[in-house]
Amino acid sequence: MERTGWIRGSLMNDQLNLFTTKQTLEVEKGKTCTKCNEYLPLSFFPYSPDKLYKVRNECKKCRSKLQKEVEELRKIHGMPPEGYKCPICLRNEEEAAEGETKRSWVLDHCHDTNTFRGWLCGKCNRDLGNFNNNIDTFKRAIKYLEKHLKMILTNNT
Repeated sequence: MERTGWIRGSLMNDQLNLFTTKQTLEVEKGKTCTKCNEYLPLSFFPYSPDKLYKVRNECKKCRSKLQKEVEELRKIHGMPPEGYKCPICLRNEEEAAEGETKRSWVLDHCHDTNTFRGWLCGKCNRDLGNFNNNIDTFKRAIKYLEKHLKMILTNNT
């Protein structure tokens, strides 16, 4: 008798499961655009030309707007003069071109005010962007490096 009850209960549970199965929606992976701060599917982000299969941090719409802003500033400010050196790392054009895919000099501008700041090598421009152009972050980075240097010098004397 118990066995029959178990079978009936098992059948009943199986039948109920037909109506209570959980449906899962397939959600496309995404990320947050660093410019508009919207979470978007990965298909909304262009691929970075210098890194195979890596999507950029800004969505296609923001990237397009950014490219138009840079082109307008480039029309006004032209290119840096011959013999120019990056004001941060002091590399010349040939040195700045090493490891870059497009050009030696990158037009650096303030994204908040859309004003021209100058020309930088690609590495220095990315470094500024990685610190979100935040002066306090740079100051903390300098203190961090100075602290390590002081520790090394103290231990070696």
